[in-house]
Amino acid sequence: MKKDHKNEMFHFRKKIEKIVKKYDYEPVSYEPLETFPLNSKQCLYVAHWYADGIIYQRGLENLTGYTLEEFNMEDLVHHIHPEDRELVKNITQEVVKHVINVNLSEGPAHLFLSFRFRKKDGTYIKLLRQSSSFELDKEGRMVSNFSLLTDISFIDSSNRVEWSFEANELDLQNFKNIVYTVYQDYFTTREREIIELIAEGYTSGQIAEKLFISIHTVATHRKKILKKAGVSNGIDLIFFCKKNGIL
Repeated sequence: MKKDHKNEMFHFRKKIEKIVKKYDYEPVSYEPLETFPLNSKQCLYVAHWYADGIIYQRGLENLTGYTLEEFNMEDLVHHIHPEDRELVKNITQEVVKHVINVNLSEGPAHLFLSFRFRKKDGTYIKLLRQSSSFELDKEGRMVSNFSLLTDISFIDSSNRVEWSFEANELDLQNFKNIVYTVYQDYFTTREREIIELIAEGYTSGQIAEKLFISIHTVATHRKKILKKAGVSNGIDLIFFCKKNGIL
């Protein structure tokens, strides 16, 4: 059954909004953002979890083709490439759930996340989203976040989702375990066996001998594995699997 990510993200935003509305906070001025330096490959926005999602932007239409009225947290996820969408959604939700519950007063939380994004004209670009906690309540919990989107297609045309997250009280391994549930059944049992042997340095012939299958069968599995991972060689495959919690 196909997932309705847009509807799921909408309900998630409303759930977070109910929590954050109980927080005691003082709004800050967005005036400094008016002079924040942007180039033609960038836009910025503020996502407010107390209010109605994305409430401030600069450069959005120029970069993506969408106006603020056509763009919200659920729209952002909806326009992500279908192969990247589930992982990006998981990361986004787990980040938000963490930062609205911990004290960030001693230092902001930072998320770096790259993914493929569909512009209004239907073409895809590779975006780097750099997000930081922006407004905090009196207990240091996040109320809004600032995000800078940059088109990095000219230096990265890969189909990999890359990310890095830093925040107070973060158990990174537990965070990864939750985020990577999307890859739990990404490869079959046999494919995982082959991936693990590739990671250990086994050749196709050695893998065939160890698993009691033909070298032709190994080659067929390798071809399917590389296609699933969106890579062309074993080195990039292992990188993909380690990055996404498969290995």
